[in-house]
Amino acid sequence: MAIRIRKVDGKTIALCAAKSIPKEGDLYLDDSIHHALTTKFGLDFYEEGFIDNPLSDNKLLVLMKREESI
Repeated sequence: MAIRIRKVDGKTIALCAAKSIPKEGDLYLDDSIHHALTTKFGLDFYEEGFIDNPLSDNKLLVLMKREESI
């Protein structure tokens, strides 16, 4: 799902791009960026013990682990 990140009343919110009208200053995240972030958040939440399953794309996990090798 494509997402718009927007500041409203001093707060940062995430909106479904298909259900919102673009506004100046929005940060648009397409489907591939949303998928990458979902995978990263799933892994982080899993590693921190907040969830029992990383809910992730294994191909992306391999790439992420390789790139985060420092």
